[in-house]
Amino acid sequence: MKKKQTTSESLSWPLEMAAELGITFIDLKRDFAFKWAFGTSGHEDLLLLLLKGLLPDKHIKSVTLGPQEQQPDREDSQGGIYDIHCETDDGSSLTIEMQVCSQADFNDRMVFYSSFPIRNRVGQGIVVKDDMEIYQKYKLPPIYTIGILDFELMGVSKSDRVIRHFSIREDEDGNAQFTDSVHYITVELPKFMKESSDLLSLQDYILYLLKNMGQMKEITKEFQGKGLDKLLETCMFANMNQDLQMQYVRRMMAEKDRIGQLATAKMQGFEEGREEERLKTAKAMKAEGISTDVIAKCTGLTPEQIESL
Repeated sequence: MKKKQTTSESLSWPLEMAAELGITFIDLKRDFAFKWAFGTSGHEDLLLLLLKGLLPDKHIKSVTLGPQEQQPDREDSQGGIYDIHCETDDGSSLTIEMQVCSQADFNDRMVFYSSFPIRNRVGQGIVVKDDMEIYQKYKLPPIYTIGILDFELMGVSKSDRVIRHFSIREDEDGNAQFTDSVHYITVELPKFMKESSDLLSLQDYILYLLKNMGQMKEITKEFQGKGLDKLLETCMFANMNQDLQMQYVRRMMAEKDRIGQLATAKMQGFEEGREEERLKTAKAMKAEGISTDVIAKCTGLTPEQIESL
């Protein structure tokens, strides 16, 4: 008879699974982990730390989390679901998306996401400039869309820079800015090659943790005294409550299964393509009067397969 699982045993399985899989810290490249670390109420200080690392020149002092979902204007339109949406102390709107799987049109996806804060923030009314009242119905606050990618961005010119800034400018004169309201920022993690011993700035530490936290086994001396204590402690698997542990492990295993299924389907498609090509080659050789034995040796098909063509 199968032994009945006790409550203590059922509650301990996430830690046992984590030990078996070698998990010490959650992997920030996974949507669930990224949202938990930076997009959870009570973690605004961690989000602020992230933004100070990625946008040091913006001098952000505080952030307020906003809705992570935007409804479409029409029933036949698509809404937007963000990993993180927030506003900063200077009124800027920031949307942040972590993307692991390579996506050829991710730059267009960023533009699509920026359309929601643009739509929602139009209509600032009258502003005073140089003692004159100016009606600026369409004046936008700064809107930033940030894509953190575990692949290199496609569809744009190549660059060695890990963090790239894009804005709307004139085609013929790249220095002529059309608007300073809309900004697109990409963070291409595969380009970040520094080891833990080479980290210098807060940006270095943030990029390193985004890329490598899932493989870390301990908090080494390089990370001590850098203002990263809460982030590291929050992301330590053993420090999470059991519900979060179970969610993380289940989603991680589901993601592994999905990747395995995609790889299997891709391999099956490759094999089917090879088989089709071999049949095509054999048919052409047969039409040229080449013997069945020679065709079999060249294509790997059986004589029966060749005779049936």
